[in-house]
Amino acid sequence: MQGRSFPVVFSVVFDIIKKEKDEVEVIMRLTYVCILFLSIIIPAYPVSANKAATIDELVEMYNIEACAECHPEKHEDWKTSTMGNSVVDPRVLLGMRSFIRLAIDEEAALKMEDLTICLICHIPQIKVASPELVIHIGRLILTAVEDKDKLKREAAKKELSKLNLNCLGCHNLTATGFKIKPEEKVIYGPEGIKYNPHEGIGFRTKKSDLLSTPEFCAQCHHCPPDVPWKECPTLYTTYMEDFIGKGRKESCQDCHMKGEENIHKFSGPNDPDFLKSAITLTANARPTKYIDIDENKRIPVLALTIELKNNAGHVIPHGCAFTPKIVMDVTVEDGEGKAKIFSRQKEFTVGDLYFKGGKQVAMAEWDVTATEHFDLGIRPDEPDTSTYIIPVKEDTKSVDVQVTLKYLYSRDKILTVSQSAQKVVFE
Repeated sequence: MQGRSFPVVFSVVFDIIKKEKDEVEVIMRLTYVCILFLSIIIPAYPVSANKAATIDELVEMYNIEACAECHPEKHEDWKTSTMGNSVVDPRVLLGMRSFIRLAIDEEAALKMEDLTICLICHIPQIKVASPELVIHIGRLILTAVEDKDKLKREAAKKELSKLNLNCLGCHNLTATGFKIKPEEKVIYGPEGIKYNPHEGIGFRTKKSDLLSTPEFCAQCHHCPPDVPWKECPTLYTTYMEDFIGKGRKESCQDCHMKGEENIHKFSGPNDPDFLKSAITLTANARPTKYIDIDENKRIPVLALTIELKNNAGHVIPHGCAFTPKIVMDVTVEDGEGKAKIFSRQKEFTVGDLYFKGGKQVAMAEWDVTATEHFDLGIRPDEPDTSTYIIPVKEDTKSVDVQVTLKYLYSRDKILTVSQSAQKVVFE
């Protein structure tokens, strides 16, 4: 099966669909095939004859100490980035824990070794890990999230923190894309270099045109190659459809690495300033009146319009299976007594639910063919507007309007994107 291309795999899928009449059985077969073609990605890279049996062995095989010596600033930026913490990030740990519990533990066709489906993006070097090491990593993930003993949880996280998407993960293992094997002992860069700066550490230097393109990022922020976009909408899908499709030209690197500055912090929601720049909040609150024909009188009201403009290159929030939420809290209090007059909450999220064609299906959410995609995020250049007409008491002199936009990165990590506070006086 390793020699088959993805188009051939999908021809097998369609043959199955044609032969099967029972919808549930079709979906179950598709689940197996999806897992099968995901696993094909792994042997696409050259595999060393030696398999790492421990985390320390795996780290040593892709040691980046020499990178840190020559590129200290980039290394320091990377260490605190999501790439440098691509396993121990709390949302990643929770997501992988859920994959183990809701997919591996429940699907008869899956085993702990199939955690590689997740790890191949979060730790590309996992391709040379032994099956036993993958199982060990899976158990460490469960310990880090679920163990009642805090010391055991912290010890597991410390061990897992040795694993990440490091310099060689980007500049060798994934630098040439899905279909071209990277050469061993080569450092790939986005620019051509006439001399060989990595010769002293036993590496040659080559240019990869892919590194500076959105397609490079799509290797992990999109589906495997040849998967129909409608079956697997992702962060890269919305970038292409909602940003590039509207005439914009900026790449992922232009925003998240600040273009020519080539900053390796990979700015995202963990960067407060970067997060705040992603959405512009405008709130317009004004006093007015409307006529109540039943009571035959004018009623004082507050007219409140809130506009959210997405300045990013894709729908916000987003993140594949680990999609966070954005929540807008709106409150209006009496300016004198501080009593709450009005309260509303609006959520923005993107997700895949257990529906296909409007029918609930009993399958793990990790099978994209058995779910229905719901996009309730904020689209680029398409402002989201909410208008509220709020009656107040006749003797109201003023009200305080508070609008807060929060990014729910995880249950324990809530970030403030923007706030607006206004006092509105009634005459």
